[in-house]
Amino acid sequence: MVGPRRRIVRLCIGVVLVLAVLSLPGCSDTLGQAREAEANGDVPTAVSLYKERLNEKPDDLEALNGVAVLLYVSGDFDGALPYQQKVVALDPSDAQTRVELGFNYLNHQNAPEKAAAVMAEAAALEPTAKNLTFLAQAQSALADSEAAESSLRRAITVDGQYAYAYKILIKLLEQQGMATEATQVRDAAVAAGVSLGK
Repeated sequence: MVGPRRRIVRLCIGVVLVLAVLSLPGCSDTLGQAREAEANGDVPTAVSLYKERLNEKPDDLEALNGVAVLLYVSGDFDGALPYQQKVVALDPSDAQTRVELGFNYLNHQNAPEKAAAVMAEAAALEPTAKNLTFLAQAQSALADSEAAESSLRRAITVDGQYAYAYKILIKLLEQQGMATEATQVRDAAVAAGVSLGK
């Protein structure tokens, strides 16, 4: 027969063990559970868990990013939008979310001016040929051919092997009736060993 004192000690040890297990990462941690659901391809559960975390901590960047990315890649562009916007507002160094938000504005929200603004921020943070080309696409949608051409020429300067920048620049020049300039860009790409395909 166990005495009352021993029962209390066992109960206390049991409570301590339960608390220790619950404090382990991934056990009661909503973010850990969300990451696990995401890794297992269970998008609805992952989104739900990230949102649960945001109910507790509305400015949690990992949860905001998690929801934004999952909704965006699932094609729920309107649903992803406020989460993308909040990530961008909270994290001044996040170039990737700015790119994704830019494409959401450009392709799904009919807001090319907002797209150009966030793409410009992304290109300022990470001035890669890819980001500069994305910026040029937004500038083209605004009918700002001069800015788009400048961004594309800068992209080619940054990475002379990035074929997509050449392709977009050639297309832009041709649309403006600048066939000679388009041919010069095509010739420069060939001279640099860049395959433009068809």
